[in-house]
Amino acid sequence: MNVCFVTPEYFPISGGTGAYVFYLSHSLQKLGHNVHVVARDESDSERTINGIQVHYIKGVGNALTRYWRFARSASKKIKEINNQNSFDIIHANLPLVPSFAIPDDSAKAIVCAVHSTWKGEALVTKLDNPKDLNPNEKAMLRFNLVLRSFEKKLMKRSDALIAVSKYTVNELVELYGINKKKINVIYNGVDVEKFKPRSKKKELRREFGLEEDKKVVLFVGRLYHRKGLEILLHSIPPVFKEFSKVKFVISGTGFKQKELDLRKLAKELGIEEAVTFLGYVPDEKLPRLYSASDIFVLPAKYENFPFAILEAQSTGLPVISTKVGGIPEFLVDNKNGFIIDPGNSNQLTQKLLILLQDPKLAKNMGNYGRRLIEERFDWHLITSQVIDLYHKLLNST
Repeated sequence: MNVCFVTPEYFPISGGTGAYVFYLSHSLQKLGHNVHVVARDESDSERTINGIQVHYIKGVGNALTRYWRFARSASKKIKEINNQNSFDIIHANLPLVPSFAIPDDSAKAIVCAVHSTWKGEALVTKLDNPKDLNPNEKAMLRFNLVLRSFEKKLMKRSDALIAVSKYTVNELVELYGINKKKINVIYNGVDVEKFKPRSKKKELRREFGLEEDKKVVLFVGRLYHRKGLEILLHSIPPVFKEFSKVKFVISGTGFKQKELDLRKLAKELGIEEAVTFLGYVPDEKLPRLYSASDIFVLPAKYENFPFAILEAQSTGLPVISTKVGGIPEFLVDNKNGFIIDPGNSNQLTQKLLILLQDPKLAKNMGNYGRRLIEERFDWHLITSQVIDLYHKLLNST
């Protein structure tokens, strides 16, 4: 098949959507399919990455201008390469790709993977104090109706939608009025060979400048308010009183002001020495960072099906996360980790102390999580489900 992915996020740009397209496109290419990717980068370029033809489009400006410019340029690029390849499938990714990015009659079928929705994000984000939001979040709220109109238009145009969780199905049906028959639940996957348990934890900690004799609690993700980092910081002081040999590691980027605000909060809470901000960790180093850690935490307020939890579980870490989105669909409370209420720092403190003080339990939970990933979320399994959907659509045209 000739498949074209459309996504503003792709290697080297980080993000859940970028990871989805990166791993799925490579899995398809290895199976002999002809794969193109139209993505955003700092400059226009054409590259071949492991047999995949990547067409990078320059993206500049703030979040909204990059969004519009990418969509306009992507439409032109898709027309150009489709004339040479005759695409079977256009695989777009919502909510980051508006409808006008996909030209008419550009493929035999259009598939859209829905990683989250503009309306779903807005319903949660607008409950927060505006002072806590970054410029991207504020712009998303301000222009939400416009963003949703283009998002829904592409949903309607698509021959099939891939929902990354059952929770996402509910968003599509209840918030957008999409017919359930059009929606296919196909979860995100993880590279189980790349993200796997590793020995020599002390050596790995030295690589990241972490103390060898302390437990490491890890967060990986963008520094956005909806990720719940303030909740994590507030949970630390009572943890530190009972278990001082612990380091909390925050890996991820965001607006500089957000990191400054988080550092300021850590200082106010008296936990500066207990928290390390690593900033952006390249994709090739992430597996070693997970392996250098003991516990993974994501106290999110809004998620659909986060890659970070899959990667942490695949590495054999117990996970503490929240009862939001699709997280309860693969994080089994008291089995591969703990599920807490969003915004509840006291619950987070309690669960952290349980795992820190009971390493045997933490190990058993990590092992359970690894088995679950191997059985249900290996990219090979996920890719076969996507290919089945492609064939179903092509056979019906």
